[in-house]
Amino acid sequence: MKEKFAFVAKVMAAHVLTYVICGMLAMTLFDYQGSVEAIGMRGTDDLMVQLAPLFQIARGVLFGIVLWLLRPAYLGRRHGWLVVWATVAILGIFNTPATSPGSIEALIYLEPTGAPWNTSVGGTLEILTQTLLFSLAATWWVQRKKRTKRSAA
Repeated sequence: MKEKFAFVAKVMAAHVLTYVICGMLAMTLFDYQGSVEAIGMRGTDDLMVQLAPLFQIARGVLFGIVLWLLRPAYLGRRHGWLVVWATVAILGIFNTPATSPGSIEALIYLEPTGAPWNTSVGGTLEILTQTLLFSLAATWWVQRKKRTKRSAA
């Protein structure tokens, strides 16, 4: 049980850290404040948006649970991070059952909004970058202890 908790905690921390860093960079680079409200999203000064990092703890725990279940597919593999990234990007971004921006469902069902480039392209770049960094960080951190034990033997 202790191993599962440590695994989930590491994955959660990797998610929260990459989420906050990528989100702050994207807000600055793509001027989200000026464009998100135009497409019906909450502004960055909204309390719920400001509390987003706290909500990411729950998302990180959920990622940890799923990655624990999938660990034989990527742990110990040379490019295991790529398996994690492909899984998250395909299931969580492009093939999500929700009509989320960037998903196949959104392409089918949502009318074009005329959203500014910095919101649509910037948002896609942000989420792909965040999930890539998350995949790298989570797999590295989870496997780090195992590598240390192997090299000491």
